[in-house]
Parts: sequence; structure tokens; C-alpha cells
Amino acid sequence: MLGKLIFLFIAVPLADLTLLIVMSSYTGWAFSISVVVVSGVIGAILAKRSVNSVFSKIKKNFASGQISPDLLTDGAMILFAAGLLLTPGFLTDAFGLSVLMPNIRRWYRSVLAHWFKQSVNFRFVQMPVSSDDNTVDGDVLKKASQADPAAPRKIKSGELLP
Repeated sequence: MLGKLIFLFIAVPLADLTLLIVMSSYTGWAFSISVVVVSGVIGAILAKRSVNSVFSKIKKNFASGQISPDLLTDGAMILFAAGLLLTPGFLTDAFGLSVLMPNIRRWYRSVLAHWFKQSVNFRFVQMPVSSDDNTVDGDVLKKASQADPAAPRKIKSGELLP
């Protein structure tokens, strides 16, 4: 996993830089940089609008006692997209803008959920439940001798107290 992250942190900026250099050789530096700046500004406006919309829905759901994992995932994805839009480059801006579009974000969410279900193993362990609500799990200590009353010792399982 660490190797993939290192590759991602190296490959994506290099690809963005290469694309910026290639595009600027055809259109000029001013146009290429202005496209990156304009896409960042548009993305920031869309991100703010999307965050406000999703967070207001999350607040309404919390107020009514409901929790929607889809809305929480959307909020996290929008914040991730905003971070991508802060990174200068064509690839990061294109991906960030695509995450801000609700239909495409829904598709990304389904792909992410499928990947998560495939890659994470869940195990459910059922704990024994006592029928008595006043039962507390713990250890019982017995004084070692009458001579030293402050020296407790652990009782072995099945040992009877005097």
C-alpha cells in the first residue's frame, strides 16, 4: 500500500507537469496557466456550493435522528475534490471537477463501496450477554493471609472462598 501511495504522489504531479508543458507548447504559457487558474476558481465555487448543500442535508438528517452514510461519503468526497482543485494541474482539476458532479460522484461512491467491501474483511464476534443487568465483569481478590491484609491474590477459576 505504501508503494502505491509513493507512486501516486510521484506519478500524478509528474503527469500534471508533463501535460502542462505539452499544452503550453501548443497554446503558450499564459493560456495554460489561465486554464488551471480558471478551473480552480470554478471548482472552488462548485465545491462551496456542494459542501453547503450536502452539509445542510447532513444537519437535517442528524436533527431528525437519522444518519445517511451516502451523505457522509459525499461530504468527504467533496472535501477531497476541493483539495484536488487546490493542486495545480489538469489531471487533478479534471478529477476534482468530476467528483463535484452529483451523478459522477454517485458512480465514484459505488465504485469506492465495491472496492471497500472487496478489500476489507469484517468479522463479527458475538459477546456473551448476561441475563442480569447488574452483573459486572471483573476479578475477585482474596487476602493472602491474616498477617498481611493488604496483599491481595488472584482467585483461580473454580476455587472456593472460605
